[in-house]
Amino acid sequence: LAYLIKPIQDAELETTIAIVSRRFEEFQELRQEAATLRQALEDRKLIERAKGVLMKLANLDEPTAFRRLQKLASQKNLRLAELAAMIVATEQALALDA
Repeated sequence: LAYLIKPIQDAELETTIAIVSRRFEEFQELRQEAATLRQALEDRKLIERAKGVLMKLANLDEPTAFRRLQKLASQKNLRLAELAAMIVATEQALALDA
């Protein structure tokens, strides 16, 4: 990044503003990407936990538990993570993992 030295020329100021604006946009894009990745990781953890609940309660293997989650989410028109959250909350409410 170029430093502005007095006296500041209009062209220098315009260039610096353009560079700073672009850097800010890039930073905002990176923050959004990081937030999206964090959410995807949290969703994956929740889905894994819900799969575990199904595997334990319905005596299913992992692929079958995942397919059941997918099918039910589709039938209920829910995101997989939303359904997983419901399953985990239900398990907690019933104290099944105690």
